[in-house]
Amino acid sequence: MKMKELFDRGEFVVSAEVGPPKGIHVDELVEEAKTYLKDVHAVNVTDNQSSVMRLGSLAMCKVLKDAGMDPIFQLACRDRNRISMHSTLLGAHINGIRNLMIITGDPVPSGERDNTKSVFDFNSIRFMDYVKELNHDIFLQDAFSYGGALNQNQANTDKVIERMKKKIDAGASWFMTQPIYSDEEVEKLARMKRELNTKILCGIMPLVSYRNAMFIKNEMPGIQVPDEIVEQYRPDMSRG
Repeated sequence: MKMKELFDRGEFVVSAEVGPPKGIHVDELVEEAKTYLKDVHAVNVTDNQSSVMRLGSLAMCKVLKDAGMDPIFQLACRDRNRISMHSTLLGAHINGIRNLMIITGDPVPSGERDNTKSVFDFNSIRFMDYVKELNHDIFLQDAFSYGGALNQNQANTDKVIERMKKKIDAGASWFMTQPIYSDEEVEKLARMKRELNTKILCGIMPLVSYRNAMFIKNEMPGIQVPDEIVEQYRPDMSRG
């Protein structure tokens, strides 16, 4: 059953994230997805995450759909102007992709800006408004279902809720959080759920080693790993 149908029925939904390869070879990734993600309901395909060039997320979505999976097309506003965003939506639709995760996108790293320019004709909320208009026009008979990112770790929860409301008004029907590592984050999300009555997919990202825990804690903006979690790992622990 498709993700949107499960949401409409009030079912519990599980998704997993896949990053497209940096080259053209996808067979190994598809086989791994078939093996390890066979029980998830949808596969979220990232869009040049961290501004690193990869195979396009739409192409990867089509490959996964052809392999029998329900892909979520992550679409970053950073890389495409208005014309390209519109034509990309048309391309997604004719290829049977109906799930969108709309994000503003990470800025291009400062060291790459001489060669690579960000576009940002839209941010996530403006583009959601645009998709909402198209859903009532050319996609009326078979509309996109779309959601957005949710960073529950921002200091001002009221502002986070205010931004979520703007996304809901722009047609977003679900959200994906950052990975959750504390009871405080769970309480924040419970409040958001109560106040907004929206669908929230809660992020889970297991830590596999002390080095991994420290990297996530110190090098991944928006993700908070409490000290008490890091202290459960030792530098000499194996990944097993």
